[in-house]
Amino acid sequence: MKKKKKNQLLTGALIALIVFFLVAIVYMLQFKEDPISVARTPVAKSPITDPGREKKEPAEPVAKIPSEKKKAVVAKIEKKPMLPPARRVAIIIDDIGYDLASVRALIAIDADITFALLPHLTHTRKAAEMLRQAGRETLLHLPMEPLSYPREKPGEGALFTDMNEAELIHQLEKNFASVPHVSGVNNHMGSKFMADEEKLTLVFRELKKRNLIFIDSRTTPQTKTAAALKNVYVPSASRTVFLDNERDYSRIYRILMDVANANDIGAPVVMIGHPYPETIRAIRDAHKVFQEKGVTIVPVSRLIRNKESEGAS
Repeated sequence: MKKKKKNQLLTGALIALIVFFLVAIVYMLQFKEDPISVARTPVAKSPITDPGREKKEPAEPVAKIPSEKKKAVVAKIEKKPMLPPARRVAIIIDDIGYDLASVRALIAIDADITFALLPHLTHTRKAAEMLRQAGRETLLHLPMEPLSYPREKPGEGALFTDMNEAELIHQLEKNFASVPHVSGVNNHMGSKFMADEEKLTLVFRELKKRNLIFIDSRTTPQTKTAAALKNVYVPSASRTVFLDNERDYSRIYRILMDVANANDIGAPVVMIGHPYPETIRAIRDAHKVFQEKGVTIVPVSRLIRNKESEGAS
């Protein structure tokens, strides 16, 4: 009996122990967190404590990307410098043909300066060939009768108001033969001849045959260029600025700076100077400023023909 009772006690204790473990397991299962619900709870963890949050929630960083790109674009627009409108000007250097040193100095300036060559001078043809090889534009600097003649002489090859048509054409042909490769003509002196509409019309007729331009140096306020152009039209422009009436570097440079800083981009700007050392130095120094300000020196024929094209369009 004692042995049987002992076995019963052991069995009861074993059952009680089993029940205890079962109850403990059930209790633990009731209070265990659902891993899925924890991962989905947005307030459970912060970005700092949960470095994997952006991978689990791509919607938030994706939403930030357009905003960041928008800010970057705005910053670039704000910092972009305001560039001035593109401007083109022409610089004509008259009286070429007396020497070659000034021609070399001007060619060394990396700018499309236009050169006006006097006919029949010692170095005229050589200068014309040098300029052609350098890709620079040339004009025939055509001598014409001044009001001060004969006290002031325009030089060999000059046109005079007492010449008839045949004489004018013959002299023009000789002058063109002396100065090859030209794209046009500008007058040398000519305060009297430029005021004669009939004679000027004859000259324009010859220029038209050769498809050449004409630049009025405006040596007289009585110029008849506009009237002659109505009779025979050729592409034309008038001198806007004389650079070196005073052979002073500071003065010439200041004139060039006035052109560089001007806001008007309407009418063609045509500057005329001479191969003086002061002028060459001023152009060389001013050209750097021109580049910074978006001002381009172009051949005078391109300036005129571009303006005509813009007007036609």
